[in-house]
Amino acid sequence: MSTLIKSAVTTLEVEAWLSSEMTPGDTRWFEGPADPAYALSLQPKLKLTAPSASDLPTILVTPAHTYQQMLGIGTSVEDTTINNLSKMDAATRASFIQQLADKESGLGFNLFRITIGTSDFTAQPFYTYNDLPEGETDFDMKHFSIQKDVDLSIIETVQALLQAAPNVKIFASPWSPPAWMKTNGDLKRGSLKEGAEYTAALAKYYRLAIQAFEEQGIPVGAMTMQNEPLLETDYPSCYMSPERQLELAIALKREFDEHGLSTKLWIFDHNFADAMGYVTPILNDSEGYNVVDGIALHDYDGSPEVMSEIHAAYPEKPIYLTERSLWGTAGADRMAQYFRNYASSYNAWVTMLDSQIGTHQWLGQPGPTMFVQDAAQPNRYWRTPEFNMLAQYSRFVEPGAYRIGSTYGSTETVTNVAFRNPDGSLVTVVINQTQEEQSFRVLCDGQQFIAALPAGTVGTYRWIQ
Repeated sequence: MSTLIKSAVTTLEVEAWLSSEMTPGDTRWFEGPADPAYALSLQPKLKLTAPSASDLPTILVTPAHTYQQMLGIGTSVEDTTINNLSKMDAATRASFIQQLADKESGLGFNLFRITIGTSDFTAQPFYTYNDLPEGETDFDMKHFSIQKDVDLSIIETVQALLQAAPNVKIFASPWSPPAWMKTNGDLKRGSLKEGAEYTAALAKYYRLAIQAFEEQGIPVGAMTMQNEPLLETDYPSCYMSPERQLELAIALKREFDEHGLSTKLWIFDHNFADAMGYVTPILNDSEGYNVVDGIALHDYDGSPEVMSEIHAAYPEKPIYLTERSLWGTAGADRMAQYFRNYASSYNAWVTMLDSQIGTHQWLGQPGPTMFVQDAAQPNRYWRTPEFNMLAQYSRFVEPGAYRIGSTYGSTETVTNVAFRNPDGSLVTVVINQTQEEQSFRVLCDGQQFIAALPAGTVGTYRWIQ
């Protein structure tokens, strides 16, 4: 009897943590740190009670209704961040990496995006792993090398991440094929040259990249075949039609199979607005459907609801939100919308800029990252409130969790998304975007709890039902 009583008592409490927004997305965060009202602040435990009548806004959580399984939450390890890290001493760099991986003191990220060659967020001249003098070709890949990634501490940094958190998963994205494969002979703009020989060459190039990473102790669980394939711009980029990506996916899968690689292939890696038009020609093809393991999306144009449309069309193909930066409670709510529309992951884009908003080669001015480095004192860096906002999800939603049913709520009161972790604990992330404190009730499987969420604040609530 005493065991039963003890068990019942431990299931009657709800843990709660709060984080507040503070001038979200403002460039003032490049000037120095400041303390928001709540920063992953642990609150007194709430009581689970029997249901009662209430006029409060109510979130109905239904754990029996399960949706997609979560792969993970994380960020990018691109050259801008790594270049800034390389300016730190070894102890500071190790402490920074620990904050990315550790669930107790840091973010607890478990999913990281790396680049195949350089992206626009780099301090380096643009490069790939097979750059040649103009007019030369190398279909046999005799000049293939990832040595620049070694020299620039990219490999070392990813290795350190894997050492800090062995369960971390890595996926990779290319911004451009080598210039000699492209119609304009340039890493900027252009497209892959026509012809099966160029499709085969690019497939071999990507296969060699995955093998090279693995030889360095970096297993690449998945890759996208072209970052933003509908964009041609003045940094590494490459237009790639869905028909050409279908050909590449088939050729790349063949390369992987012939060389014993298990890396999964994710298609598209671009905006919601163009997603259905891009993925349907690939997934409606029987061979394409068989070689594609998932769908990658960005959120710079369009609505997250297209992910539910894609899920309805292709329910066996997981969906991943591979790139976006978000700020404040509006950003936390946007993340909730991703998950409510079947995203199995979320990755922020760019982990640390410095106080001079550097160093990058994007064509606009980025917003503040979750960490900012003091350009004058590289060992000094600070967290922005986005660190806290991301951790409200990443510390508590475990890999392998399932999204479960919950009513969305209202932006005029609170919104939410809910999950069931592998250990059976339930988590709901609740967002108050208003300028006033909002009280609300959560009703779940015969029990309820009541909470108050301050203005402009996100709360994460965890309990055992």
